[in-house]
Amino acid sequence: MSDGNFNRALLPKNELSAGLRAGKAQMRAKAEKAAKKMLDDFFPDAPEKTRQAALEAFMKQLRT
Repeated sequence: MSDGNFNRALLPKNELSAGLRAGKAQMRAKAEKAAKKMLDDFFPDAPEKTRQAALEAFMKQLRT
């Protein structure tokens, strides 16, 4: 019978925080892809430098 303690060897190798970081990275990648598509759809004639600056500003906002 268990006395309430658990064997740490039975726990998964990855911690919960690692899974959260992986999920955040996936969402960041999806957001970047969506932002690129939106810029291409709404501002197709904008200079590449301007679109790149807008995308960098968007990604900076995601990190804060």
